[in-house]
Amino acid sequence: MFPRLRVLASRIRGFFAGHRLDEDFQRELASHLDLLTEENIRRGLPPDEARRQARLRLGGAAQLRETQHDLRGLPWLETLLQDVRFGLRMLRKNPGFTAVAVITLALGIGATTAMFTVFDGVLLKSLRYPDAQRIVAINTQWTDSGKVFPATAGGDLEDLRGATDSFQAFSYYDGGEIGVQVSRSAEFVGAYQVDPQFFHVFTISPFAGRTFVAGDAGRAAVVSTGFAERNFGSGPAALGQTLQMDHTAYEIVGVMPPMFQFPRHAQVWAAVSPVPQNRDRSAYNYYSVAKLNPGVSLAMADAHLLSIANRLAAAFPDSNRNKAFVVQPLQEHLVASVRTSLFLLMGAVGTVLVIACANVANLMLARATSRVREFTMRSVLGADRKRLVMQLLSESVILAPASGLIGLGLAFWGTKALLVLGARFLPAPLLADIHFDWRVLAFTLATSFLTCILFGIGPAWQAARVDLHDAIKRAGASGLSGGGPSRLRDSLVIAQIALSLALAITASLFFRTLLALHGAALGYRTEGILVAYADAPARTLPEALQAGRFFDDLFARLRQIPGVISAAGAMGLPAGQYSSNGSFAIEGKQSFGGDFRKLPYAGFRLASPRYFATMGIPLIRGRDFDDGDLYDRPFVAIISESLARQNFPNEDPIGHRIMCGLDWNLKWMTVVGVVGDVRQSSPAAQPGPELYMPLQQHPFTANEAEVVVRTSANPESLIPAAQKIIHEMNPDVATKFTTMNELVSDSISGQRFSTALASSFAALALLLALSGMYAVVSYATTQRTAEFGMRSALGAQPANIIRLVVGGAARLAAIGVMVGVLLSILAGSLFSSMLFGVKSVDAPTYALVISIVLPITLLAAALPAWRASRVDPMVALRHE
Repeated sequence: MFPRLRVLASRIRGFFAGHRLDEDFQRELASHLDLLTEENIRRGLPPDEARRQARLRLGGAAQLRETQHDLRGLPWLETLLQDVRFGLRMLRKNPGFTAVAVITLALGIGATTAMFTVFDGVLLKSLRYPDAQRIVAINTQWTDSGKVFPATAGGDLEDLRGATDSFQAFSYYDGGEIGVQVSRSAEFVGAYQVDPQFFHVFTISPFAGRTFVAGDAGRAAVVSTGFAERNFGSGPAALGQTLQMDHTAYEIVGVMPPMFQFPRHAQVWAAVSPVPQNRDRSAYNYYSVAKLNPGVSLAMADAHLLSIANRLAAAFPDSNRNKAFVVQPLQEHLVASVRTSLFLLMGAVGTVLVIACANVANLMLARATSRVREFTMRSVLGADRKRLVMQLLSESVILAPASGLIGLGLAFWGTKALLVLGARFLPAPLLADIHFDWRVLAFTLATSFLTCILFGIGPAWQAARVDLHDAIKRAGASGLSGGGPSRLRDSLVIAQIALSLALAITASLFFRTLLALHGAALGYRTEGILVAYADAPARTLPEALQAGRFFDDLFARLRQIPGVISAAGAMGLPAGQYSSNGSFAIEGKQSFGGDFRKLPYAGFRLASPRYFATMGIPLIRGRDFDDGDLYDRPFVAIISESLARQNFPNEDPIGHRIMCGLDWNLKWMTVVGVVGDVRQSSPAAQPGPELYMPLQQHPFTANEAEVVVRTSANPESLIPAAQKIIHEMNPDVATKFTTMNELVSDSISGQRFSTALASSFAALALLLALSGMYAVVSYATTQRTAEFGMRSALGAQPANIIRLVVGGAARLAAIGVMVGVLLSILAGSLFSSMLFGVKSVDAPTYALVISIVLPITLLAAALPAWRASRVDPMVALRHE
């Protein structure tokens, strides 16, 4: 069909024998180009189009002249620039390919960069304190069980403070969101009591004023910049002003810079005595931080603390036996609850990026395979495999700047969305470190170029494997369609399907977990309940008793609001911010004292009359609290069903007496009722033993109450009326409103964050996998146009051709599904602890995902198959 090819083959053999190309060879190429052009004109093409098609079939006559520079040994930089110019021209000639490749990579790079921004800000960046690597939290560890508790008993603090060989500075703190009064107005803010050494641990200079000095305990406070600006107009203006907490006045002596946000949501730090108020060695009410001395390692500090623990265990065997103290870098302490989730999500988004690379690699491979004649001619003119690989890699790398730039824009908005979604899940002190900076830009730049090299190296190496003898024999064909390129394309498609299936299964398991959490039997009502955090200031016993009477009057007035069904209060609302727990003793079975670890354990809650009815917690036996359960009356208690089952297995608990350490005023409490179990901290928590006590009988912990109002209307519509009533009754009472639905939703914010991101990544991965399947099948059917035309000419029906094409795609999909299932099973062991109500290997979930992924994957192959079935045999054979 091409008589001049014999001459071309002779010239090629001469070249490999060591002969240089001469002008005769160039004339032969030009003559061959003319021959192909004439043939195209005879087939009805216009002259310009005929010439263009001839160049394409030869590999491009213009490109042939350019490749002659390979023989001249140009300097590497000039060669590189030549490759870049040539690559840009090739990309401009194929705008569809360029756009698809850039967008695909940009999606993968954008998602990965957004997730890395969060990952970097939370896990990789050092805290923004001087010598942050030396700041540690001190935890309590039980050596017999290995359990670690992130708090310290008050009685142990002084002994830990004496570890001067290890610690340059030591401090403790406690607190949370409470009411603060400024100029007859009150608000809920993060307020913490800290000893005077607190800011020395962090070595942070104030924005204005000073930090604490000796003698500040009980009278001085430091506030955040935001608190100062909100209440006094500016930081300097706040100095010398007064704020109040629990009827104690504190002078503002300093204002911290905006970057200091420790502990969580802290806005006020009030100085307290270095000696804690509660010195019980079995009451873990405090958190402690320290700064290591220069040159002291974590292991050295642990060894020193172990010697202190051994000494205390000998001196106080009842409370300190098997107790040790361990240091933990403060950043690890802060991120402990989110580390696993962030690593899992970073792995998921990395998988998306790999799928995007595989997708573009398939496009590059198809494009490179169709250019086999060009590579043949370049090889004839002296280019070796390395030279061809570098040419193709340069074309791949050209895509990096555009992909990275678009990906950076997507990441900017994606990071904002992640911050909104994870605001209640990510550690508050680290949120300020989640932003775009040089580290994120460097990551995006590196990711862009590395991914471009990653998706380009395989196709480039495969396409550069030019067999000149085979290429000459196939000069009339449309390109290479089998062998190595085909196997590589199939492998990439299988990898895409497997990885996207694994992500889809993971996201589905998380989604089922979220559904299970929303559908879990909580043991209480969430609909139609307004929650008001209310802090009535109280310091002395008379003030605390007065605060209790205030809440009783408040409940009565709230019940008079139209639409209100019931109103009550508690300290320790399910999913709320207040909680307490500890050991208790049953009269005749245990004595309160001695080794507290031998005592039973329960959560401690305070409740007003009608609380259980308002919350929908069933009263199983006995009575509810009533208005006669006052401080000067016999103390009573109500226990949960779990506590009754564990401690009174074969007897009626009503009438038994219980003692606990909630108050300093230890009294026996008579059990008067049993109520149903509740999932206390979140829907994911298993119901446990709970001990409920009347608000009025425990006044020192009852002035910070959670008011619950059950209504038939929209709970939020009651906020103005409730706020007005509270302000009229006592303007010093700080309030904060929410609903039970919001509290429960916030308690599973971590699961919601992980589910939303995993689902988004899985959807993106599946979309990329489907487009990859479509591109490969479409290209393969195009390469087999002549074959399908021949089959049609020999009598094959369209359905036969569709089955042939879809069958090949089904084989790839089936292999991908099997590999994906194996990957899912292996990955399940990594996140099984994050699931609720579903197993990591859940057959219905696997079956559902496969039944969705497999058909839509085959659907992606159906359109190219349908087109192949409609090929006109005459047209197909004429293009052969």
